[in-house]
Amino acid sequence: MVTPETLDSLAADYVIPLTHYTVLSIAGEQRDDYLQGQLTVNVKKLDEQTARHAAHCDFKGKTWSLSSVYRWHDEIWLTMPKGCAESSLEQLKKYGVFSKVEINDRADDVTLFAVSGDKTAQWVIDVFGALPDAGLSTLQNDAGVVVRQDFPSDQLLLALHTDAAAQFQQWMSDNSVTEYAPDVYEALAIKHGIADVSGAVVNEFVPQMMNVQALNGIDFNKGCYMGQEVVARTRYLGKNKRAGYVFCIPQAVDVNVGDTVEKELENGWRRGGTVIRKAQLKEQTWFMAVLPNDTESSTQHRLASSPELQSCFTALPYNLE
Repeated sequence: MVTPETLDSLAADYVIPLTHYTVLSIAGEQRDDYLQGQLTVNVKKLDEQTARHAAHCDFKGKTWSLSSVYRWHDEIWLTMPKGCAESSLEQLKKYGVFSKVEINDRADDVTLFAVSGDKTAQWVIDVFGALPDAGLSTLQNDAGVVVRQDFPSDQLLLALHTDAAAQFQQWMSDNSVTEYAPDVYEALAIKHGIADVSGAVVNEFVPQMMNVQALNGIDFNKGCYMGQEVVARTRYLGKNKRAGYVFCIPQAVDVNVGDTVEKELENGWRRGGTVIRKAQLKEQTWFMAVLPNDTESSTQHRLASSPELQSCFTALPYNLE
C-alpha cells in the first residue's frame, strides 16, 4: 500500500482497502421495526437504492457508533469502523433479544473498499450494470453493494462478498491500480467533514456535536428511538454548544483520537476540544475535533501534544445550520 505526500497528490485511479472497517448486518422479519427504535434515521422509509448517515446512541443520547446504513436483499447493513463496532454490536444484541432479528458482524464474508477513477468505475459497471449517480445512492446484486459517497462525491464504497472481493483484488493486480493505505480514506473523510467515533470517543458525544444533522443523519420527526429525547432537546431547546471542525497540519504528526486541542485566548492557551478522527500522510496530518460551535476560523488552534505546530482551520463543505 502507498501513502501519498498530501491529498493533492492522489492518483486519478485508486483503491483503498478499508481493513479498519466492518459491516454489521441486521436480518429477520422485524429488522426494520427494531432498527427504527435504535438509529437516528427513519429506517422504515429507507429504500433499496439509498444509503443514509446515521447514529446509534444510548439512552442519554451519547453516540455508540456513526455508520452508513443501506439495504442488501433482506438485510440492513451498517458500515462502521471496527473501533466502535464491538460496542455498537453489543448494544444492538442486548436489545435485539426482544425482537425477531439476527445481528451479525460480517467481517468474515464482506470486504470493504473505497475506490475512485474511470478504471474502477468500469469494473463497477461490469459487475453491477451501472454506476450510482447521486450522493448516497446505491446499487446491489449478489456480489454486494456499491454506494456513491456524498463527501467526496467522486468516491465509491464497495461492500463485496467473498467471491466478488477476490475477483476485484485480482482485477486490481492485473490493472496496476494504485492501492492506498487506510489513512488516505480517513484524510479524505476528515477533509469533507465526516465524523466518526472509535476508541476513546465512543459514547462521549451527542450526534449534533459531530455534525450528523448537517449530513441528514437525523430524522427529527420519526418518533421514538434510543436517545431520542436528548437528541430532540439538543435541537429544539438550543442545548448544543459544540460542533465538529476540520484541521490540517502541513507535516506528519503523531495524533490520537481523544487528544486535546487547545485554542489561543488573550491570556494564553486553553483547552478547546477533543480529537475525534485523525489521519497521517507523509507530509500532512488531518484531524477533526469537537469544539464550541461558536468557534471562529480566525482563532488559532494547536494540539496540546504538539504545541509548537499551528493547526490550519479548514472550512466545512456544508452548512452547520
